[in-house]
Amino acid sequence: MKTELIEGLSNSPLMLKELIQQVSAEELKRRRRTNKWSIHENACHLAQAEIMIYERFQKFKKEAEPDFNPYLPGKTISDDDLINLELSEQLNLFENQRSKTVELLRSYDDSIWNRKGKHPQYKHYDPKILLRHTLMHDHLHMYRIEELWLTKDEFL
Repeated sequence: MKTELIEGLSNSPLMLKELIQQVSAEELKRRRRTNKWSIHENACHLAQAEIMIYERFQKFKKEAEPDFNPYLPGKTISDDDLINLELSEQLNLFENQRSKTVELLRSYDDSIWNRKGKHPQYKHYDPKILLRHTLMHDHLHMYRIEELWLTKDEFL
């Protein structure tokens, strides 16, 4: 199953780009709900989060029992600043950074895949859980993008 999940990760940047290309420029930065991100912000978040995700996978490779901190929004960039990022640059960042992540994961051997990490939010944490979380995180935000693009106001 790891191979299929890694393949899914490698496909996410293309899925995201194709999705974004269908959305009009006027719709990209429009916040359709109070205190909720726009399509633009969801896409930029994926790029910014990928930096941290790569670092976590690197930590699993380098340390026998890595200890993780919870994700703190705004570490690399404030959530309020996502709207000001250049979308095309962020999509390229996501693609390039994800390529590095996939390459790293393909270099793992069984000893790395079987490592246990410590994370204060979770009862169990290991590279397989992080792999699955990463793919679900991609799809969660891409679903939100599609929902913001297609759903009529009265159904949001």
